[in-house]
Amino acid sequence: MPTKSARELRRLVRDLDIKILNRAEVIRADSLDTPWWRGQL
Repeated sequence: MPTKSARELRRLVRDLDIKILNRAEVIRADSLDTPWWRGQL
């Protein structure tokens, strides 16, 4: 990937990572049967 494109992609991914981490809540996984994927994200 060209340097400029790689830099732009890294910036976009970093910005999205920051948004996701700021919105993320702790996902409980008390046991293997916990349906963490239902409405927890």
